[in-house]
Amino acid sequence: MKKISLLFCLASATGLLLSQKVSLDGQFYPYSTYYISSFNLATGESNVPIFRYTVSSSSYPTNVKARFTASFLSPQLGINERTTLIDLESNVFQMKANIVLDSRNFSENTTTLLDEASPPNAVPIFFRSLETIDAGKYENVLSSIMTTGKLPDGEYRFKLSLSSGISEFDLSISDEKIETIVVESSSGVNLESPGGLLADTTFNVVYSTLPSFNWNKGFCRNCITYIRVSEFKPEIHSSLEEALDDERTLPFNQSLEWKQLDDISTFQYPINDVRPLENGKIYVWQIKTSIPTTDGMEDETSEIYAFKISDPSKSSKLGIKDPLLQQLKDSLGSVKFKSLFGENGPLEDYSPTGEYLIDGSSVDQSTVSNILIKIKNKNVKVNSVKVEND
Repeated sequence: MKKISLLFCLASATGLLLSQKVSLDGQFYPYSTYYISSFNLATGESNVPIFRYTVSSSSYPTNVKARFTASFLSPQLGINERTTLIDLESNVFQMKANIVLDSRNFSENTTTLLDEASPPNAVPIFFRSLETIDAGKYENVLSSIMTTGKLPDGEYRFKLSLSSGISEFDLSISDEKIETIVVESSSGVNLESPGGLLADTTFNVVYSTLPSFNWNKGFCRNCITYIRVSEFKPEIHSSLEEALDDERTLPFNQSLEWKQLDDISTFQYPINDVRPLENGKIYVWQIKTSIPTTDGMEDETSEIYAFKISDPSKSSKLGIKDPLLQQLKDSLGSVKFKSLFGENGPLEDYSPTGEYLIDGSSVDQSTVSNILIKIKNKNVKVNSVKVEND
């Protein structure tokens, strides 16, 4: 009987080991900027969430050890091999229920965590630093951090791993989570079209009451984009800012200063839920991005561009009935335009058909209009003009 009992106990322990599953469920929190004031690289302490995971097991009790490693590459600082920022490891602690591992508690200053039992159990736990960045070897990195107050641009890898077992002497890796984040300083928001300076609205003309707005926000990870459009009234407004603060055509709801967009860099003025744009009037627009950082959301606003909606009645008086031809004339200049469309020119009496091709692909009038604006603003240079017969 003693022999049978011994085998039964051994089989039970082995079965527990094989069936026990300890896992992580949660997430890392990515930011575009990591301010060093949010971290203590010596102790691992942070005052913002870098990760938050629930540790659970298929059976209790179980023994667990956790480890968190942060490493990075920064070619601009000459760091071309993955380098450890901090490497923290916990002691082996016994779990009797689920427990939450939060980066804000993952430091050498932590001594106890509460599990999710009811009532919760106090779990004795401490963390020790296995490795931190070598101040002497990477002086340029620390100098950059001290100068800018934030972690330098580069690729950062965060890894949280668990080892578990039925005893503290037979632990093995049971789960790990890895997050790779590219950090790149914002280059700001740059408007492209339509528009420009208020003084140039004679040239910055749009030939549609549903224009497409284009901008470049550079590398903007997880940022939120906003737009606002207003009419500029010369008899009322003394500045572009005053027009935007006065009354907006977009967003229509005047209690909102901005219209939130998807993660895009081009936006066509909509038909619904806006105040329609009118021919012959001047409008101003601006873009804002909200960037997630460890100090909260930071806003970056673009400059303000002004443009004018073409007045078809005035175009007709000039002898040009199609607004796109008027825009083409503004872009190419009167002399070149007359040589093409004037008397005895290869395009005399030509009128646009409404079908437009760029490199063989069909595009809408708004796309053509934006290209002509870039030509007029000298953002694009015309090398030659060739007329082809179908």
